[in-house]
Amino acid sequence: MHFDGHLDIAMNALGYERDPSLAVDVIRAREADPRPGDGRNTCTTSLHELRAAGFGVCVTTLLARAKPWVAPGRTTRRAMGDWPTQDMAHAQAAGQLAFYHRLEARGQVRILTSAAALGTHAMAWDADPAGTPVGLILTFECADPVVEPDQLEWWHRRGVRTLMLTHFGQGHYAAGNPSDDSANVHDVDGPVTPRGRALLAEMQRLNMPLDLTHLSDTSVRDVLQHFGGPVYSSHSNCRALAPRQRQLTDAVIRAIAKRGGVLGVVTYFGFIQRGASTGHYPPDGGPPTHGVTLDHLVDHIDHICQIAGNRRHVALGSDLDGGYGAEECPHGLDRHRDILKLGELLSARGFSDDDVAAFFGGNWLRFFQATLPCGEA
Repeated sequence: MHFDGHLDIAMNALGYERDPSLAVDVIRAREADPRPGDGRNTCTTSLHELRAAGFGVCVTTLLARAKPWVAPGRTTRRAMGDWPTQDMAHAQAAGQLAFYHRLEARGQVRILTSAAALGTHAMAWDADPAGTPVGLILTFECADPVVEPDQLEWWHRRGVRTLMLTHFGQGHYAAGNPSDDSANVHDVDGPVTPRGRALLAEMQRLNMPLDLTHLSDTSVRDVLQHFGGPVYSSHSNCRALAPRQRQLTDAVIRAIAKRGGVLGVVTYFGFIQRGASTGHYPPDGGPPTHGVTLDHLVDHIDHICQIAGNRRHVALGSDLDGGYGAEECPHGLDRHRDILKLGELLSARGFSDDDVAAFFGGNWLRFFQATLPCGEA
């Protein structure tokens, strides 16, 4: 069973109106008439596509940001994700949660909330992938919808199992990495806020893993110093190979591995080679010219292994539906199933069959079986 550590299924459904039950080609045909400024770009994945690629589990998000400085009357893309208040962000995230529960009611997914459920699901998928729903582990890609730290238990009871403290720019609980808007004065490095410290304490009480993705450098240092629970990174690459704050330094990679965490590599081409990025949305509407290949992504995988000292801490966190499309993927990656091409490339770099299997699923499976509540199957 393959395992993807980061997707945005509900965001795509409620923001881009993409039906995840459809095949990628069907979604592309439905979106053949692009809407200017929509930001969807060419679809690469869906539940249908995950099943075709053998991905039986993914971590998928609730995503809404609360930014009190945004103008409520602004002209913006529907999927941008910024709301003026945490109450509004809470409602948006609750709608995304409701969407996942509707998918589960239709038998298309299974929300996994315990280590026992994950283990049972993995065995069921391996025995009968055609008859087993895709398993989902739910995460916050920004904690702003948690209106107060003590409300986290409310979300936990409803199935949310991990979170990131913030997303782009300053959040209510921590400082995030800079956004794509270079003029945004709120894109500043900073520490975890006092409310963020309280939220970390709640996470530790609930034994919720913390995803370090999207944190600013100072906030990462704060978390590693003050949070004693499990940590991981769902979808970041190596700053040493693609220098930008969004990526992880070797020191952070080493710290995550030392604490037993896993690092998911992301397929966005600007996070693979720094000079490759021409922005999320090419101005002419066509695919950007770039030389990024899947072999360049293997460089990041290998680098993480070198820093960690073994191959037990690297996995896939594709983010393939995270606001970019096929235009911004490495050459050879047109849709989710093409990720499987990494297998041959990893073997050519000296990865054993067991190492390749660990990358595609085993490392995530081990991490979440160790960090999810024991629960019932």
